[in-house]
Amino acid sequence: MQFVKNEWIKMWSQKNAWIMLIITIALLSLVMGLNKYFDDPSATTGERLESNEEHLKNLKEWSSYGEQTPDDTAYYNDEIAKTEYRIANDLPSEQTMSRSENNNFTLTMSIMMVSIFTTVIAAGIVSNEFGTGTIKMLLTRPVARWKILLSKLVASILYGLVLLVIACAFSALLSFILFNNDNAITLSVVNGQVIEQALESTYFEMIGYSLASMVMTTIFAFMIGSLFGSSTLAVSLSLFILLMGQTATMFLSQYEFAKYIWFANDISYYAPGSSPMIEGLTIGFSVVVNIVYAVIFLAITFGYFMKRDVTA
Repeated sequence: MQFVKNEWIKMWSQKNAWIMLIITIALLSLVMGLNKYFDDPSATTGERLESNEEHLKNLKEWSSYGEQTPDDTAYYNDEIAKTEYRIANDLPSEQTMSRSENNNFTLTMSIMMVSIFTTVIAAGIVSNEFGTGTIKMLLTRPVARWKILLSKLVASILYGLVLLVIACAFSALLSFILFNNDNAITLSVVNGQVIEQALESTYFEMIGYSLASMVMTTIFAFMIGSLFGSSTLAVSLSLFILLMGQTATMFLSQYEFAKYIWFANDISYYAPGSSPMIEGLTIGFSVVVNIVYAVIFLAITFGYFMKRDVTA
């Protein structure tokens, strides 16, 4: 635990860790500010009525424009019925962003930024030591090499977790301030009647799937960083492989062997609203594949580091 603490202190003593945290907060603030600026007002009854009436007017104009197919007519009739229901029951316009919708949007953005920044940290935490030569002093201590390496890996994962917690907490707080509408319902038309349905929150479920994906990404980037002495090369190569790996896997998805590729089994594909890259994959199969790849990545990382020559 002491080694992890030392790596944690060393990590936050560098500018990069703070810069990435500031960038995360700044981008979230900018995006939520833009969401609020372009959002339909809904704070008062008058604002909600005006937004709904404007939307209703547009729907009626669109429904009468040109020749409509039966499906088009049914769609517009349903949308008009739902908008009239919103007016009658003083509900926000369909175009109004609710607090829940904003939280889900910023969560997706937070996960993307945290994954990238954690990759940068994980890929550079070992390669930086070799690049600057400080790894020699570190390994002269009477401590097993694997303990030093493990502490760096744990510190990298902790950085990602802390960054995600801060991003989610900040987003939730700012969202509470900016968005007073938390209308977590959806409307549907059944047999000509408008029905209200409560939306189930998938916020924490999305976080769980994303954390599993982030840990695997961190382990992979950590392996790349442990194999190279240049932090610039390690970070660049890690990001390139992670970004291009999914694209390449999509082209290979038509082949049977593709289901065994790590990128095809990203756990985040099983989050609500997503689907596996390859049809037929299951969460159980993907978990097993990820465990196998994690063991391989860690074996390569620790095996190479334990034998690596640092005297040069």
